Amino acid sequence: MIYLDHAATAFPKAPGVVEAVARFLDNEAGNPGRGGHRLTVAASRAIEAARTEVAGLLGGDPERTLLGPGATHWLNAVLAGRLRPGDRVVTSALEHNSLMRPLRRLELERGLEIVVVAGSDPDGVPDAEAFRAAVAAAPTSLVAVNHASNVTGAVLPVAEIAAAVAPTPVLVDGAQTAGSLPLDIDRLGVAAFVCSGHKGLLGPPGVGVLLLAEGFHLEPLVLGGTGSRSESEEMPEHLPDRLEAGTPNGPGIAGLGAACRWLADRDVSAVAAHERRLIGRLADGLAGIAGVSLHGWRDGASRVGVLSFTVAGSDLGELAARLDRGHGICLRAGLHCAPAAHRRIGTFPGGTLRAGVGPFNTEADIDALFAAVRRIVDER
Repeated sequence: MIYLDHAATAFPKAPGVVEAVARFLDNEAGNPGRGGHRLTVAASRAIEAARTEVAGLLGGDPERTLLGPGATHWLNAVLAGRLRPGDRVVTSALEHNSLMRPLRRLELERGLEIVVVAGSDPDGVPDAEAFRAAVAAAPTSLVAVNHASNVTGAVLPVAEIAAAVAPTPVLVDGAQTAGSLPLDIDRLGVAAFVCSGHKGLLGPPGVGVLLLAEGFHLEPLVLGGTGSRSESEEMPEHLPDRLEAGTPNGPGIAGLGAACRWLADRDVSAVAAHERRLIGRLADGLAGIAGVSLHGWRDGASRVGVLSFTVAGSDLGELAARLDRGHGICLRAGLHCAPAAHRRIGTFPGGTLRAGVGPFNTEADIDALFAAVRRIVDER
């Protein structure tokens, strides 16, 4: 099997992840912070060690590195916990539904004004000046953008955007960049950075990360037990407890910590270079096949290892199934939960075939994909 669907979830996971999950379940599976017996202490230590690994890899403060059910949870938490009735939000035309759906719900429930900024280049990336102009047009409470499109792989200039719109806080959806690009939240200058644990970070599903800058405060989305301040029926004021209600996913968090240790040892810069090289090789190969169109591709643009393409006259779902059944190659066909991005690049409603590479893919995997596509096209 050749797995090229890393933009959806990573496979295989990083070395050490399975062992860390099993070790937690076998030896550390107490309820962290709830009591003082040995399993509770072991669980607390495992989770805090993982928190430190995650913060170290992403350039965050461990005390302001929150671990929860996933990136979607944390995006909802920031939007619902920060925005007030009538607030104005500026976003891009490349967003995933994990950001747009809660924004649209809050638009109805709280009367938000949502301003969508579109870029003019083929990849649809708006520049920092476009965001500055949008924010300057009226008082704005939040800028919310993804770091890289899950459809095209194009990277948005979030550091430049944050500088251009300051002091307006910036929320970044980093689901496609964490683990695939070197990151430091302080250097980005953003207020909040959200990412998945199961994609570029190579950890288990069911874990996501929220990094908060100093001074950026949220009201909790979920309230409940934390193991601290049990005498009070109000949520604690201190982090991470204020935003981490309920029993955490200890096995998943332990696995994520192991994945971040592996990435730190491997060096994310090396991973990024490897993935860019592979996706460039794929673009070159596919561009030479009659009837194949690359979407959102721009030579020389900053990008992660994601590429969308279509084949003229082909049903994309059927083509993906043929690649899987006939060639053992796993891709995703469709809209990839990002209809706005497809409208921007002109592939709505049909969508695209999307290839997403990871650190364990090889040049042979890439060559096998474009050879398979060429064969299918020639057989029509």
